[in-house]
Amino acid sequence: MDYVCKEPTVSFPGPEIRVDLGALARNTTSILTRVDPRGLLAVIKWNGYGHGLIPCAKVVDRSGAAAFGVSSPHDGAQLRQTGITKPILVMTDWVGKPPSLFLDWDLEAAATSWYKVEYLEAVSRKFGRAIPTHVKFDTGLGRVGIHHSEAAAALQKISRMKHLNVVGIYSHLGYSGPQDNKHGQRQIEIFLKIVRQAKNLGIEPRWIHLANSAAAIAIPDVPGNMVRTGIALYGQPTTKDVYELLPLEPVMTLAGRIRSVRRVRRGHGFPTPHFWKAPMDGWGAEVGLGHSCNYPRSLVGKADVLFHGKRIPLVGLMSRDSCFVFTEEDRPDIGEEVVFWGKQGDAVLYLYELAAHIGALPYELPTWLSSHCTRVFTSDSK
Repeated sequence: MDYVCKEPTVSFPGPEIRVDLGALARNTTSILTRVDPRGLLAVIKWNGYGHGLIPCAKVVDRSGAAAFGVSSPHDGAQLRQTGITKPILVMTDWVGKPPSLFLDWDLEAAATSWYKVEYLEAVSRKFGRAIPTHVKFDTGLGRVGIHHSEAAAALQKISRMKHLNVVGIYSHLGYSGPQDNKHGQRQIEIFLKIVRQAKNLGIEPRWIHLANSAAAIAIPDVPGNMVRTGIALYGQPTTKDVYELLPLEPVMTLAGRIRSVRRVRRGHGFPTPHFWKAPMDGWGAEVGLGHSCNYPRSLVGKADVLFHGKRIPLVGLMSRDSCFVFTEEDRPDIGEEVVFWGKQGDAVLYLYELAAHIGALPYELPTWLSSHCTRVFTSDSK
């Protein structure tokens, strides 16, 4: 019999973001073991990739991170106010901010261009106190940093500066999987040459770092005494190949609850005839998660979700506060959970799988989530 369920007499919460701090601690420990004896710079930019800056920083600090990377001096100040004493590198968004913030809160600055090197030298001279600086070189990624062809000249000038305090030399290894091996090896050779040139000029900073999350896991002999891991801390590999090298636990689960259920016959449209037609008999369900939480509407018709630990399609359309899924299994119950990424029982839906559908990077999806969505922090232990 075809029928439409009535709306529930009880209200269900909107989208829920669950952040498993226990999984974050275990991931940190696993990565530290993998990269030993190198130190770990925990990248917690953009509100800890949407997971929550302060709760995540506290866990990673207790788990043994050597340093932190943040988006802005404001974020660095917040960490200091919570009692974190380890080095904090402001990686982005500091130009134009009061330089006194670095001195007041003992923050370190990323110099990703020659302009920033000169600026930090001038500011340190003006205040009579040096802002600890990590100088970044572009070894082939082509994004930011002093280009490697200009490294020798830049290092000569830096060696003559009287106020700049270089505590780090670094680059970004453009590595996301085995397909990048050849290019990555070339970057490593260029980076090692730069480090040698610096040493010959008497520039021997405390920190040398090149590896991103994928490289830290996949290349055991990557140069440097520190690695920078961001999305890997949160249990999200960049590719399946990287996951297989070091399985980690997803820290975030994004979920919604079923609001209504309808029987859908093969060939019939759901939720209306104009958007999607069922390939077989099954059940269509409305789920209380829409684009107001900034889940990408472009994933409709492309992505799967988890229901009862199985993958089912996200279909039809997405409104501000709801979307629709289809299952061949027994009729879903109102109030049951649908997971859009993360864990449901033993099943996992990874960000890299979803991001591939829309040409995004895995870390972008959780950073897009609205601050209005409820975040629930747990500390599950195993």
